[in-house]
Amino acid sequence: MKVRSALVLTGLFAGMLAGSAAIAGEIQLAVPVKTIYPGDPISASMLSARTFYINEPQTAAYVRLPDSLEGKVAKRTLLANQPISVLNVEEQRLALVGRQIRVEYQEGALAISTVGSVLQAGALGDSISVRILDGGRTVIGVVQRDGSVRVSGGM
Repeated sequence: MKVRSALVLTGLFAGMLAGSAAIAGEIQLAVPVKTIYPGDPISASMLSARTFYINEPQTAAYVRLPDSLEGKVAKRTLLANQPISVLNVEEQRLALVGRQIRVEYQEGALAISTVGSVLQAGALGDSISVRILDGGRTVIGVVQRDGSVRVSGGM
């Protein structure tokens, strides 16, 4: 009975030593200065950097540079002075479901522009579905910087 206890303690001690070897040490992570709520756009003035002690494999789950969040939107509540998970932020959506949007098609000198209804939300560069209001046809296009959708291959 005493032998088993000694083995368990030895195993626990070895695990503690192995765990301490994986510590990365000090690392700077981006944190909100004040609480940021879902849907709020993030600006540089809302963020700062703070030092944390995190295991090396966990560092990829958090945002390191405050500048990398400029223009993004909070998906979930970001608490003040807490590290920001990369899963809790996203690109700002330029196309929102149900909203009307300009749909453009261009090939050579031919340019067609019409209005459609967004069926799928999307950020810059995302492929989304749009229903053309003048006929009900559904097309797939790419969200552009100005908020319009560019369709290729025919409407």
